[in-house]
Amino acid sequence: PVEFVLEVLDEGDGFDPDDVSNPLDPENMLKASGRGIFFMRNFMDDVTLRRGDEGGMEVRMVKKLSSGG
Repeated sequence: PVEFVLEVLDEGDGFDPDDVSNPLDPENMLKASGRGIFFMRNFMDDVTLRRGDEGGMEVRMVKKLSSGG
């Protein structure tokens, strides 16, 4: 199978992915931000979020592509 893999490492403080608010909760529905991880998890086939060994966050996203045949 063909896959598109995108890996990003930033140098910020990082965050705990388990502490990210659910954008579908009623109190978050009208907020203008906070949907990025939600979209990644819904549009990609695999998403891994973890703090980098030297700080920041590592994000790895995988999308399975058709083989074209």
